[in-house]
Amino acid sequence: MGIYINYRTFAAMKRIAVFCVTFKSDVELERYKASLRKAAEKAGDEIELSIFVSQNTEADNPGYFGGIRRAMLQTNVLDYDYGIISNVDLTVEEDFFVKLLAYDCAEDTGWIAPQIWSAQEGRDRNPKILSRYPLKTLKILKTIFRFPPVWALKRSITARQKRGETHPAGEIYGGHGSFIILTHQYFKHCGVIDYPVFLFCEEIWLGEQCRKAGLKVMYEPNLLVSDAEHASTGRMRLRYYCHLNEMALDYIIRTFY
Repeated sequence: MGIYINYRTFAAMKRIAVFCVTFKSDVELERYKASLRKAAEKAGDEIELSIFVSQNTEADNPGYFGGIRRAMLQTNVLDYDYGIISNVDLTVEEDFFVKLLAYDCAEDTGWIAPQIWSAQEGRDRNPKILSRYPLKTLKILKTIFRFPPVWALKRSITARQKRGETHPAGEIYGGHGSFIILTHQYFKHCGVIDYPVFLFCEEIWLGEQCRKAGLKVMYEPNLLVSDAEHASTGRMRLRYYCHLNEMALDYIIRTFY
């Protein structure tokens, strides 16, 4: 089940698609769409914005990237200059699309990671991954996820350490999965999203797609998104959350290492 909304501006110069997934998050979805609409209006006739929504339910829930794939199959991704993958518990700044249009996007860029500001954690969630993980690190993470209390402690310590941390714009390995800007070059070389895991490690999978295609992942803090703190995964039980992460890491290790 999906929803397609088009906000067409006259004499559009850039075509931008937003592919998002909602799961019991109707209020957040409406707030998110309103912020996208306002940002598109500010860009004037510079863009044509299309929004594709995958409505995941208890009875029909293919997960995050599974829902994104379903949304992408409603259209031809090669028709767009940018394709944005996102959750719906977000808002974009009013000048977001104006700044995206002004961004000097190199031909070999596949993924742009914006600033994703978390008021709760007092930090930018990007850049998520600065460089490719060694196999040893992934195996250690997989082991930690087998012990939910240990993971919860690690997550708390990491969040405190990163509070107020800043990074300059530049090339990274992977951005945060809640808001991902993919370029036309990504779709040209990598096609529609096809990640067979229910949840988690999407950033590593996308980083590997870009790496294999010879495309760069660029962090750009001038593009600002605000995070409303995990409307769906934030309600997930810790043990189940850790189990899904362990399974996702197992897939990543088997597939890419």
